[in-house]
Amino acid sequence: MIQEPILIVDDEPEVRTALLEALQSRGYSAEAAADGEAALARMAETPFPLVLTDLHMPGGLSGLELIAALKQRHPDAICILITAFATLDTTIGALKQGAYDLIQKPFRLAEIEVVLDRALDHARLLKTVRAYQAELEARILSRSQDLRAAHEEALDLCDLSLQGLEAPSLEVALGPLLDRLVARCAPDGLACYRHDADGQLRAVARRGTRPLPVALERPLPGPLPAPALGYPEEHLVPLGSTGWLYLGFEDRSSFQEASPGFLLLARHLELALRVR
Repeated sequence: MIQEPILIVDDEPEVRTALLEALQSRGYSAEAAADGEAALARMAETPFPLVLTDLHMPGGLSGLELIAALKQRHPDAICILITAFATLDTTIGALKQGAYDLIQKPFRLAEIEVVLDRALDHARLLKTVRAYQAELEARILSRSQDLRAAHEEALDLCDLSLQGLEAPSLEVALGPLLDRLVARCAPDGLACYRHDADGQLRAVARRGTRPLPVALERPLPGPLPAPALGYPEEHLVPLGSTGWLYLGFEDRSSFQEASPGFLLLARHLELALRVR
């Protein structure tokens, strides 16, 4: 059964009722309106994808006027005009107003079915295209927001690094950068380690209230083997490929060490340590 509803508009009760019952008997979902004003009111409540309207409806909107109003308020509505006076001028006027097709009286029900089925297929295709456009626009908007957030993050980190150049101590210089790491992936605290001249790994700055593991409270022999680093169950994560700079965690939430945000923050930490 065809589910997309059709709105039939005709001011003659006999014609309107006969066409409505005929279409419903063929499996179409259809409703009827007695004139153009009633059709516009019904469309405001529930937009129909397809409107089948008579041309001449004395005392109110004509079929062409109804189509023009529908196209202004419901651009995606497909309108089909029925007329007993299918002149060239009428056909051209209907197409200019946005009519999808024109059916001439008298007609056979089979003729209407062919036009309706083609119009309903077009309506379904149009609906699919609109949905795809909306999804594509949403993806583009989301991507734009991500890029804007990344741009703002990069600018913020540059500002923090510039401020760190004038900080009175390394702890103060690294503090804002470490605070961002704590908020992102280490709610229980972390420490920043680097190799000293004697080859030992020592903490140069830390954040958080919970103590780090005992193994990280004392100088560590280095360099540590790379395969032992960087996994969720480990306490040390290398920053970049330097081989001399690490982050130490008591506990950490799940995050990707290769993510652009983490790598960007790690490079700023490395820069702050290199200039001191």
